[in-house]
Amino acid sequence: MSAPLKSSTADEGFILSTPALENPYTSDAVFLRILQWYLPRDVLSKILSDLQHFGSEAISDETNGLIGNAETQLPYIKTRNVWGARYHADRLVTSAGWKGLGKWGIKNGVVGLGYEETFGPYRRVVQHAFNYIFSASSAAYSCPVSMTSGAARLVRHQIRDLPSDHPFHELYARLIARENNWISAQWMTERPGGSDVRNSETVAVYSPLQSKTGRFGNIEEGDYLLSGFKFFCSATDCNIVLLLAKTESGELSLFVAPTSITGTDASGKKTKLSNGIRIHRLKNKMGTKELPTAEIELKNVRAHLIGKKDRGIATIALLLNTTRTHNFVTAVSCLRRALDIAKAFARARKTIDQPLWTFPMHLNVLAQLEVKHRGWLQLAFFTSSLLGFVDNGFPKELPAHYNVLARSPTAATLVLRALTSTSKAVICKSSTLAFQECQEAMGGVGYMDEPEEPEFNVSRLWRDTASNSVWEGTTNVLASETVRHLTNGRNLESFSAWINDSIGYITDDALRTTLKNVWAALEKKLAVGQDNRSLAGVLGLGRQIMFTLAWLISGILLAMDAQRDNDNVACEVSHRWVLDGQGVPAEFAFPELIYQRSADQPRVMSDQSRTNWDCLIVWGADLPTDSSTGYRARI
Repeated sequence: MSAPLKSSTADEGFILSTPALENPYTSDAVFLRILQWYLPRDVLSKILSDLQHFGSEAISDETNGLIGNAETQLPYIKTRNVWGARYHADRLVTSAGWKGLGKWGIKNGVVGLGYEETFGPYRRVVQHAFNYIFSASSAAYSCPVSMTSGAARLVRHQIRDLPSDHPFHELYARLIARENNWISAQWMTERPGGSDVRNSETVAVYSPLQSKTGRFGNIEEGDYLLSGFKFFCSATDCNIVLLLAKTESGELSLFVAPTSITGTDASGKKTKLSNGIRIHRLKNKMGTKELPTAEIELKNVRAHLIGKKDRGIATIALLLNTTRTHNFVTAVSCLRRALDIAKAFARARKTIDQPLWTFPMHLNVLAQLEVKHRGWLQLAFFTSSLLGFVDNGFPKELPAHYNVLARSPTAATLVLRALTSTSKAVICKSSTLAFQECQEAMGGVGYMDEPEEPEFNVSRLWRDTASNSVWEGTTNVLASETVRHLTNGRNLESFSAWINDSIGYITDDALRTTLKNVWAALEKKLAVGQDNRSLAGVLGLGRQIMFTLAWLISGILLAMDAQRDNDNVACEVSHRWVLDGQGVPAEFAFPELIYQRSADQPRVMSDQSRTNWDCLIVWGADLPTDSSTGYRARI
C-alpha cells in the first residue's frame, strides 16, 4: 500500500535551496584567461590576492546588506527645517548602503587604479578588472564611479600645461584619491536637445571675483557664472560637476564647478552653501533608483572654464570615451552575475524528475549566453586596454593585433574612437536582451524583484543595467557617430589597415577567410558613405554596420585568443562565433554577412556532440552519462 498523500503548507513541503554564489574572480575562468592575456605576469601577480579578496567581499553578507539597504532606502530631498525655514542648500538624503558601497569601491581603486602610476600602461586594464568585480555589487554606484573616472582623465589632460598652483591640480588629486575623495558628475542633458547638446539653454557669463586666493583662485572661485536648467542629472549627490554652457559667442564651452561653496550664515558663522544649484525634483526611473537623478536649476553657479573656450564638445569627448568603457564593463559584469544566478538555479532545480542543468535545450540556451558573454568580454577588455595605451604609451611586448596601433599613435586614437562608441552601444544593447534570457531561465522566480534580497535578483541587474543603452548616447546616436567617424576623410583606410593586419595573424584558415570576406563586404558598405551625397543612406543602415563591426572584431579577438594555446573550449567558442554566426541578434547586424559561412559551408556535428560542447562551455566538464533527456519517456 502506498504512503498516504501529505499536503504542503507555507513552511513544509518542497522549498528550493540554491547553492551560494561563488567568488566572481576565482569562479570566472574566462575572466582569468583574459587577464592572463592582457597583463604580464608580474602585474597580474601583484593584483591576484587583492582581486580574490575583493571578489569575496562582493558576494558577502555585508555587501548584500548594503545593496539591500540602498534598494529599500531610496534618496529623497529635504529643503526646509522643522520651523519651515529653507536650508542654505537642498539636502539630498541618500542611504547608508549607497554611501557604504561607494566607499568600498573607491577604497579598492575602482577610480584610482586607472590613474595611479603603479601599473604603467596597464593601469586601465587593472582598473576595469576591479570594476568588473565591483559593478554587479555596486547598486548602480558604478555610475558615479564612471563619471568621476571620466572627469579625472579630462582634468589629467588639462593639468599637463597648467602651473602647479592652479586649482585643477588639487581637483585631480581629489578625484583619484581613495579616501576623502570627490565624486564628479556631468550634467549635459536639457529639455530642447537630449543628445543634441548644441541646443543648450544654459548661459555662462564672464564675471571674475575682485579678489581671489592666489593667482587662479581656488576651486570655488571660478571666473564664470552659469545659469540654466539641466533636465537629467545623475549622481546629484556629487561634489564636483562638469557643465556645458554657451558663452557670449553662442558656442558651447565646458566648465567645472563645486556643488557647494564656503559662505557665512546669518550669524556670521562659516558654513557650506549651495553654489547656485537647486534641485527641482528627483526623477522616478525604471531602474537605478538607488542613484539620485534630478532636474537641476542653475542660478549664477560659479565655475571655472576647463579646456579651450567655445570648444566644449571637443573637450568633453575625453570624458565620454572613458565613461563609455565603464558602461560596457558594467554591462558584462552584471550579465556575468545574472548568468551565475541562472546557473546556480539550474544546478538546484529538477523538472520531470531530471536535473535542469543537463537538459539539452536549457544547456544550449546557457551555452549561447556564455558564448555571447565571452565575445563581449574580449571586446570590452581590448577597448579598455587600447584606452590605457593611448593615454600612457604602448608597452614593448604585445599580442600581434596591436602591431599597427603601437606603430602609429594616430591610428590608435582613430581605432579607439570607433571602438568606444561601438563597444558601448553593442555590448550594452545586447546585454539587455541576454538579461531577459537569464530571467526566463529561472521561470517565475526569475521575474521576482525583492529589493532586500539582492543575491539572486536578476531583475535588479536587468533594470539597473538597462540604463546603459540610453546614458552617454543611445544605440542610434552611437551608430551614427561610428559611421560618420569611419567615413570621414581617410579614416576608413587607416581602420582597414589595422583590421586586415589583425586578420592576417589568424592561423585557422576557416576563421581567417570568413572574417576577411566579412570585412571586405562591410568596408564596401562604409566606403559608399565617404561621398556626402550617399552618407544619409549609409547612416540609415548604421545599426547593422556597427553591430556587424562589433561581431567582426570580437571574432578576431576570440580567434587570436584560441590560437594562443589551442584550448579546446576557446577554439569551439571562436568557431561558433565566426563560422556559425553566433554573438549578436541577426536583425541588428547584416545576416547575409555574419551567417555567410554557416549558410555556404555549415559545420557538421551530431546532436550528442553539440550538447557535449554546450556542457563544456557552460560547466567546464563533459556531459555526464546519466544526463537529462529533457522529455518524459513515451509509454
